[in-house]
Amino acid sequence: MFFSVLVLVSCKSPKPVLSEEKTKTITIKETVHDTVFKIQKDSSSFKALLECQNGKVVVKNVTQAEPGRTLKSPKVRLDNNKLNVDCELKEQELYARWKSQQVKETEVKTINSIKFVNYLTFWQKVQIWLGRIFLLVLIYYAVRPIARFYRLF
Repeated sequence: MFFSVLVLVSCKSPKPVLSEEKTKTITIKETVHDTVFKIQKDSSSFKALLECQNGKVVVKNVTQAEPGRTLKSPKVRLDNNKLNVDCELKEQELYARWKSQQVKETEVKTINSIKFVNYLTFWQKVQIWLGRIFLLVLIYYAVRPIARFYRLF
């Protein structure tokens, strides 16, 4: 009898099963950048009149001395009939290069549910309940004669 009650109660439709998948993707994009800085041309000038005195060259008169944007006026020296002109320009960086990184993190979450195609119809459910009722009636009529038999003794 316990077995028949267990069979009657255990008829239940299964619940859909959910499964979850996670996919994590990390993308690192590295870009190299470079550039050239254009520095405009620059010049400085120096003009002077020279004269000879006692067999040596001497600067008589400076007529023009112009500095540039970054260059200063030239340094002029006369030593033993030798003319020295110095123009100095500070060191300048012309080329630059750097790297940049972009990190992109993507997480894809997929939820799959298993759907059951064979659901019971209304008529099938009615037949199951009628079968259960019939089984209970059958058990009642099977147990009844056995109970009467034991009461007589």
